[in-house]
Amino acid sequence: MRMQLALGILSISVLAGCGSDRVPTYPVSGKVVFEDGSPVKYGTIEAESQYGTTAVGTIQEDGSFVLGTYESDDGAAEGPHNVIVMQLISADMIQKHQKDHGAPIDPVFASYDTSPLKIEVKPGENQVEIEVTEQP
Repeated sequence: MRMQLALGILSISVLAGCGSDRVPTYPVSGKVVFEDGSPVKYGTIEAESQYGTTAVGTIQEDGSFVLGTYESDDGAAEGPHNVIVMQLISADMIQKHQKDHGAPIDPVFASYDTSPLKIEVKPGENQVEIEVTEQP
C-alpha cells in the first residue's frame, strides 16, 4: 500500500512538472506570397526562435498558414525568428494529375543557412506576410 501511495505521489509530481520548461508562445498567422502578391499554394513554413524552439505551419492554397510550436496552432515564442519555406515538388508526369500547385519557390528559402526571411513575434496576436521569389 505504501509503495502504491509513493508511486501515486511520484506520478502526480512528474505530471505537475510537465510543460514547465516550455517557452510561452503567442498566436502567429499570415500568408506566404510571391513578389506580385499571388499566394504560394502549398508547402511548409518554419520559424526558429532564439530559444531553440521551432514553430511550424502548413501553407494552404490561398497562401495562409498558422504556426504551432507545441500544438498545431499555439503560435511561436516571443522575439526574432529565422524563417524557411519548403515545398515538396512532385513529378507531374503522373497520369490524370491535374491539380495546380502553383509556381515553385526559389530553393534559397528552404534552408536556414541561405534564407534571408525573418519575423518578429510579440505578445498578443501576430499577423505576418512572408514574401518569396519563384524558382529561377
